[in-house]
Amino acid sequence: MGITNMTDVKSLRIDTPIKPSSRLRTALYTSFITAMGLLAWLAQLSLAQYVLLLIVTAGVACYLALTRPILLHISQPPLQHRVDQHWQLLMRTSRDDALWQAHLSKLHRYPSCIHFEFIIIEPHQRVLSVTIFRDQVTVQEWRQLNILATVIPITAH
Repeated sequence: MGITNMTDVKSLRIDTPIKPSSRLRTALYTSFITAMGLLAWLAQLSLAQYVLLLIVTAGVACYLALTRPILLHISQPPLQHRVDQHWQLLMRTSRDDALWQAHLSKLHRYPSCIHFEFIIIEPHQRVLSVTIFRDQVTVQEWRQLNILATVIPITAH
């Protein structure tokens, strides 16, 4: 029997601190960079093309590191509210830490990570995608996030 609407999931309450760094994320990025470097080496580019590729890669990495907000804490709405609305996200931005309010749009569960898609309401309306890796939370919090991802109807497997 499936859940028919967002108000059916009221017994689970997520209030989870998120570690900013992840060994799994680092391993994933390292594997990707290694594969791209191997492909570039196999393509036998000229020295100027390697330099250009390195400059563009460093520029994109710096831009993303400086502008992408980092999730520090995620809190589900109070139990009397729908599970997809009134989420609170503690975000580290380039300026300061700030509490953002959001609605949960989509949730994707994978073996090593859970991907959230939020519609930010405050401080300004926008879409935010956040991936939480298994090693960024405790075992109990990972279990709760997996239960949430399993039972709410906006989950995609």
